Amino acid sequence: MKLRVILVEPEYEQNLGYCARVMKNFDFYDLVLVNPKVQIGEEAKMYSKHALDVLSSAKIVSSLEEAIDGCSIVIGSTAVKSGGREVLRVPIAPREAAEEFSKTDMEVGLLIGREGTGLSKEELEQCDAVIRIPSSENYGTLNISHALGIMLYEFSIASKRGISAPSISSEERKIIDNTTIRLVKSLKGIRGERTTILSLKRIFGRGIRSATEGKALINFLKKLENAIVKPKKNKYKNK
Repeated sequence: MKLRVILVEPEYEQNLGYCARVMKNFDFYDLVLVNPKVQIGEEAKMYSKHALDVLSSAKIVSSLEEAIDGCSIVIGSTAVKSGGREVLRVPIAPREAAEEFSKTDMEVGLLIGREGTGLSKEELEQCDAVIRIPSSENYGTLNISHALGIMLYEFSIASKRGISAPSISSEERKIIDNTTIRLVKSLKGIRGERTTILSLKRIFGRGIRSATEGKALINFLKKLENAIVKPKKNKYKNK
């Protein structure tokens, strides 16, 4: 597993330093900053301690799309406790996420939201899974560096317990997502179209464990699309 830590619009230099430090504690080095509100200044460097190399090599981008480019799986983090029919925020624990995604060679993007407001609804929609750290009912919001440390610990431990298996590429993942979207949209009158698309994308994303499974799913979805969507197009064309 390759893990990319993505900080979305970080607001404090101190947290930049602490996040770089905890990344190096667990041997993760790929850091991306999305539209940071502060520069990597002297304060950030001071708090990074011996992880200045992680901080100095951080990639700065202007959009989340740039940050997750190349990732086969995108995992968001949230402090919001939710569930039921709200697909966006049905969370899994860090240990469960680590066990699911650390046994392949896929590139995993781990999104950490803003210190004040976390990840937006639109950003969560781009995630294949959402992590929530079980914490106090009285005060459940952790500092982003503390939350990152807990998550990286679990991914570090899980990745050392098994052998990585070849997985699908980010391009193959896009094929699955786009084909799924087209199939759902072709089924006129379906209730909760958006929820259905998000649910299927997350089921497929979390269920694929090898390149063979991914290729089999792509083949199936394409054949299904040929059987459902194209006959409909020809029918309307002949009218």
